[in-house]
Amino acid sequence: MNRDSLVKEVASSLQVSRHKVRVVLNGLLSEVTEAMHRDEKVNLHRFGAFNVKVRKARTARDLNTNVELRLNDRHIPHFMPFDTLKDIVAQQSSVSGEQTGPVAVDPVQQVEETPRERSDEISAMMNRAEVLANKGKIEQAIQQYSRILERQPRHATATGSLGRMFFRLGAQETALEHYNRALGNDPGHLDTLADRAELFVETGQYEDARTDLLRVLEHDPYSYRACYLLGVLYITIGTYDDAIRVLSRALDVDRTKAEVHLQLGKAYCHVEKHTEAIEHFEALLRHDPRNEQAYRYLGTIYDKIKQADKALEIYRKSNEIGLV
Repeated sequence: MNRDSLVKEVASSLQVSRHKVRVVLNGLLSEVTEAMHRDEKVNLHRFGAFNVKVRKARTARDLNTNVELRLNDRHIPHFMPFDTLKDIVAQQSSVSGEQTGPVAVDPVQQVEETPRERSDEISAMMNRAEVLANKGKIEQAIQQYSRILERQPRHATATGSLGRMFFRLGAQETALEHYNRALGNDPGHLDTLADRAELFVETGQYEDARTDLLRVLEHDPYSYRACYLLGVLYITIGTYDDAIRVLSRALDVDRTKAEVHLQLGKAYCHVEKHTEAIEHFEALLRHDPRNEQAYRYLGTIYDKIKQADKALEIYRKSNEIGLV
């Protein structure tokens, strides 16, 4: 089970959107990673504990060249399951006749880094990079993703994430190179498809952006980000009914997003459905009472439908909070 399948299972079990589960999971992993970076132990009741151990200097062997390598002391993440988790796992039926005694291990193999160890370390590095990115430490995040790719050049998530960092720095061409490379390694990488679509929108390549977003929605029809970006794209190119349809789906996924109410309000304004537009701009102000665009649109709508008193009330409120 990978992260995407875990999100899917939890969302199905709790009957909530995948987006909400993904946000909570990412937040949890970020906090655990940050605590371990501070060398703090993280205890999860009845589950297990995460901590950091020091792996002593040792001799390993490069599996490609068969050359011995000297590895220095290094910190590694460690997980210790608690008894409740051990008992649940122990309830699995054991294989009949399976030998439980000690197994002899070749001494050379003992010092080689196993695929599981490499995978765990890559996972820890990815979590650390995400923490740095979320904190706006873009240059440090780029360094971390680059180190991952030195070890696993075809790591699609790291490649796509590296592209996202360059996009945030305004290096669009470099970002696109990394997005294309990531999708070359994994054509169905949904996060990277959405990232590339966002870049295409910014550079005016609307049909390419639409193609990428529709590919995301084929795999995950309720991807909040894909629905939102596609809705904004439809508003940009003037297909407002399509924008309303896909933004309404985004709102079904997460009704707390002020940005969706803003875009839906705009779309309804364009098709002159003033009642619906007012409803969304007022919902936007409940989430974001100082949103200047909501006040401006509401004032314009009330002027247009000849409700001067309401328009004056809106303008007065915006004046009171210093928006105009």
